[in-house]
Amino acid sequence: MIEMLLVLMAVGISASLVVASAASLERKREEDRFFALLEQDIHYAQSQSYSLGTSVVLVFRNGKPGYEVVYGVTRPGYARVMPKSIRLTAASNLREVYFTQSGSIHQPGTMHFSTSIGERTVTVHLGKGRVVVSK
Repeated sequence: MIEMLLVLMAVGISASLVVASAASLERKREEDRFFALLEQDIHYAQSQSYSLGTSVVLVFRNGKPGYEVVYGVTRPGYARVMPKSIRLTAASNLREVYFTQSGSIHQPGTMHFSTSIGERTVTVHLGKGRVVVSK
């Protein structure tokens, strides 16, 4: 009887460890998908600014868990929600990626994101609009 309880306890502990590591792995995958989508949206915003001949801004607003894409000054595009495990930190000197009508960057800078496994950055370079998302 005691042996059976010990075996059951060992199985229960190992199962809980597997579930905990699976949840951590799924959170990392969700964060990786978000940054991949963010990078794609940035490239799409740049191509739209060039092809439509208008400014396109990808903006992170205070109090909102995600970002919005705005065409011109007032025409809303679409919005994306960030996973709960990601937040834009106060160390960021940039809260938006602003493309002019020619597809170039209006203001360079860096966005710092806090994630479940550390910090990731999005660096916006001046000029032709090169944007780098760290791994």
